[in-house]
Amino acid sequence: MSLYLEHITQRFGQTLALNDIDLEIRNGEFLAILGPSGCGKTTLLRAIGGFAKPTEGKIRMDDVIYSGNGKMVPVEQRDLGMVFQSFALWPNMTVRQHVEFPMKSPKQKHLTEAQKKEAVDAAIENMGLKPYEDRYPGELSGGQRQRVSLARAIVGKPSILLMDEPLSALDAELKISMRRVIQDVHRMTGATIIYVTHDQSEALAMADRILIMKNGKIEQVGTPEEIYLHPQTEFAASFVSKCNFVRGQWNDSYFKVMDQSLIYDGPEVAQAFKNHGLFPVRPEQFHIVKEGKGIPATVTNRQYSGREIHYSLKCGEDTFTVYAGSREQYEPGEQVKLVYQAS
Repeated sequence: MSLYLEHITQRFGQTLALNDIDLEIRNGEFLAILGPSGCGKTTLLRAIGGFAKPTEGKIRMDDVIYSGNGKMVPVEQRDLGMVFQSFALWPNMTVRQHVEFPMKSPKQKHLTEAQKKEAVDAAIENMGLKPYEDRYPGELSGGQRQRVSLARAIVGKPSILLMDEPLSALDAELKISMRRVIQDVHRMTGATIIYVTHDQSEALAMADRILIMKNGKIEQVGTPEEIYLHPQTEFAASFVSKCNFVRGQWNDSYFKVMDQSLIYDGPEVAQAFKNHGLFPVRPEQFHIVKEGKGIPATVTNRQYSGREIHYSLKCGEDTFTVYAGSREQYEPGEQVKLVYQAS
């Protein structure tokens, strides 16, 4: 079953939090809602979950209306599970008791006690929590607590899983391993996952499609590859692809760099960039050379990150970011050239 958001608008007094959101979320897909703080992504998730009633518009699951047309289906009657940023665990309940809790819902009254136990056992086992099922949240690590939250969300086999920045409270290494766990949950359950995040790497790594939001509106929707390689707006290019914007002049699909004799070929560059005389270049598409035909630049900063070095370079009034190999060593203050290499 697909979920349809039709012209969803949300106002809080004079503040327009969501502005005419129109979207189909396909059955079984992993959709990441990506954007900076205050862009409306959590407000959209709350509207889908039934925690907030949209000011205008309609939300429906196929032909079943969840919100709109004077109707508002309560949260507990929607076929969904929720995973929170804060884990939302009760300190006086064991792991098993947390996972058992959703099975007490009226939605599960058609199941026998044996079927409920089987579902709880399976969720605990699938999340690797069997050795900890009698422990309390205070006796668990952050990753284990998030696994409890996931087990509780999937035990009732909902059609939709809503995840509100579930990894933001975890350390960097744990985030990586929990990404794999969430991907496993998606494959295992076949549920539609709607995942809110401000972390571009999370969205790119896990999602089937990414929805980028800005100021309550949809900026771009597409696969991770489409979003990263072919951004349609300046915001999408800078927020996800970390693009540098080279100034110049367009002539059909060819771009002449300002004050240089350099010509770039950009047949797939979106019209939004052409309208503003810009050419988007991702950090890995620039190559730093000491001599040659390129944009003159001055190295201003370098940050070693193991496999590569992140350079900041001053090019006229602009500051560009370049990712170079760890063996490509340049010092702050050094005069270099930036050579564009399409990929």
